[in-house]
Amino acid sequence: MAVMAMAVGSLAAAGPASGADSQPATATAKAVRGIPTITTQTAKVKGGSQKVHSANIGQNFHSWPECKPGASTMEKVVWNLGKVTRSSARVKSVKVRYYNERELHVGSAYVHDGNHRTQWLKANGWYIPKGPEEWRTYKINKTVKFSKSKPLNFMLKVQMATANEPAWCHARTDLTFQLKPNR
Repeated sequence: MAVMAMAVGSLAAAGPASGADSQPATATAKAVRGIPTITTQTAKVKGGSQKVHSANIGQNFHSWPECKPGASTMEKVVWNLGKVTRSSARVKSVKVRYYNERELHVGSAYVHDGNHRTQWLKANGWYIPKGPEEWRTYKINKTVKFSKSKPLNFMLKVQMATANEPAWCHARTDLTFQLKPNR
C-alpha cells in the first residue's frame, strides 16, 4: 500500500501532458496501474512552424510485489515542426521530458516514416539520472513522410536500472510517440 501511495505521489508530481490538462487525484491513481507505452498526436497541415505536445507515456512496475519502489518512468515529447503537408512533416527537433524514479538507460532513439523505415537514429545509449524531470532535445532536421494510413513516429528504447530484483522489474520497453496530419 505504501508503494502504491508513493507511486501515485511521484507520478502525479510529473504533471499532466499539457498546461490545459488537469486530473483529479483519483484519475491519476487509476492511470498509475497502466501507463500506456504509445501515444498519437495530430499536427495541423500548414506552412509555418508549430509545436505539438504529446501525452505522458511510460512504464510502471509498482503493481508487482516483487518490484522495489521506484520502478517506473514517464516521458512526453514536444515536436518542433516546420511545414506539415498531408504527406510529410518537417521535423526540426524533438524535445523529451524524462521523469524517472531510478536511473534510466536509453538504448537508442529513432524517427521512422509512415512505412516504418528509419529516417534518423541516435544510438550507442546514454543514461538519464534519477530525478523529478530532465529535458533533452534531439535535433532531427529531416522531412519525414507519412503513409496513407500510418503516422510517422519517434521511438525511445528504454530500460530502468536494476535494484536487485527480478528481470521483469526493469524490462526493456519501446516508448512510441506517433504524429499524423489532420487530413
